[in-house]
Amino acid sequence: MERDSIIKVIALMVTAFGIGIDFTGALMLVPAIENSFDADITSTQWVLNIYALFFAMTMVAGGRLGDLYGHRKVMLIGLSVFLFSSVLRLIAPNLDFLIGARALQGVGAGCIWPCTLALGATKVARDEHRALVMGLILAGVTSGNVFGPIISGFVVNLGDWRLFFLANVVFSTVSTGTTLALIPRETDHKTGEHIDFAGMGILSMAVLLLLYGLDVGADWGWLSAPLLAVFFLSAVLLGLFSRVEKRVRQPLLLPQMMQNRQFRITLGLNMFNVSAAFVGLLYFPQYMQKVLGWSAFESALGLAPLTVLLAVGSIVSGTLYNDFGPKRLMFWGYLSATAGAASIVILPMSLGYLQILPGMALIGLGATLTVGPSGTAAVCAVRPERAGLVGGLSFMVHLVYGAVSVAVATAIMYTASLSSLGTQLAKAGIDMPAADQKAINSGTLTTRTAQAIMGKLDAHQAETVKSAIATAFDAGMNMAFVFATISVSMGLILALLLDERKLHKVA
Repeated sequence: MERDSIIKVIALMVTAFGIGIDFTGALMLVPAIENSFDADITSTQWVLNIYALFFAMTMVAGGRLGDLYGHRKVMLIGLSVFLFSSVLRLIAPNLDFLIGARALQGVGAGCIWPCTLALGATKVARDEHRALVMGLILAGVTSGNVFGPIISGFVVNLGDWRLFFLANVVFSTVSTGTTLALIPRETDHKTGEHIDFAGMGILSMAVLLLLYGLDVGADWGWLSAPLLAVFFLSAVLLGLFSRVEKRVRQPLLLPQMMQNRQFRITLGLNMFNVSAAFVGLLYFPQYMQKVLGWSAFESALGLAPLTVLLAVGSIVSGTLYNDFGPKRLMFWGYLSATAGAASIVILPMSLGYLQILPGMALIGLGATLTVGPSGTAAVCAVRPERAGLVGGLSFMVHLVYGAVSVAVATAIMYTASLSSLGTQLAKAGIDMPAADQKAINSGTLTTRTAQAIMGKLDAHQAETVKSAIATAFDAGMNMAFVFATISVSMGLILALLLDERKLHKVA
């Protein structure tokens, strides 16, 4: 590869690295954000969910806009949005402001990522180097996935979680400069492309309402009229999305693709593989900090068995696709992830870190064998000219279902841990108001509200409550992984139903 091309690839890898550190790094900040804004876990889950949702829903449009107006131009716009939102998060005065900035950052990432891939595939590499270039870009983002938690854990240990977003500002600035200096402007663009903004808007609102309902369900009551109305409206919008897709010129889900049984199966395989990984990325760091008492930096290192496998495996699995076939890879991958999620439920809390270590390794291995092959299989289930659309669509489904999985798991976790906490306090003879139990449930006990509640207790009662909260968190996490186990196991069935003979070959 020529020196000029190598420099351009490095520039794209820096951009990919910035995307990678943000996704996993922000998860390590959840306990610190809870303390800073006196929030609970049902609120801080939006740090992951809102980003994943807006990233997913913007990505297809970002790729299409790049086709129309130039991938370099759209990527620079995305980097500007990413940089601006990072500054907003750096100065966020409250949790709602932070979540809004996180949503905006998802929009920026949704413009950056497809355009980064397109530039690597079409403007930087020769045909014979394309696979190498795409692998290097993927290595950039997965390396970011590994280093993100380490960076965020380090800044939390310094005493200010906001410093993590300063890293986003630095990488966004560097990426913008290298793109302007090293990536040439494009002159040829597609014409006649249409973007399904109506479909994306309706689907986004439907999913957003579903996530919101799962967030407030424990407070409103799962059978309350307002909550049922939110779920009903979400279902109505999903029905409307289906009708809109039949009328627009270029829908997200082309009817002829949805009539393809193998494509539907591969789309499902792109969904279910994310449940255990997303739930683990959210809860493993919290378990290490809230139950084991580890620092944020120690928790980042403790998460390495999962993040390193996700990073290395996503590159290696591509080389296994043709040798072993997607059916075999995904079956064993889903089996591994199912066993990993189930091990979290089965192993006792008394094992400490060893309760989650086997699960992290098995979930990471499962993701290694399913994420890449499921995306490739989806592309191979349709005609080659639809590869770009299906690649973006499969990743969109992947992220949206990941956000839904986290919301469902958190609703289950919060309800189960609150029930466990109440039972333990009753057995210990501690009479604590329900409102106070909700305030300290699954928390770090260092928020202002939690400290005020704990201040009402004598020393013996305080130790009993601390032990009860840790046990309740573990009980809630176990129930969250019951859901993850069931969700991931659905992929086993789909892997068995996949007919490899109806997928075209990949080079």
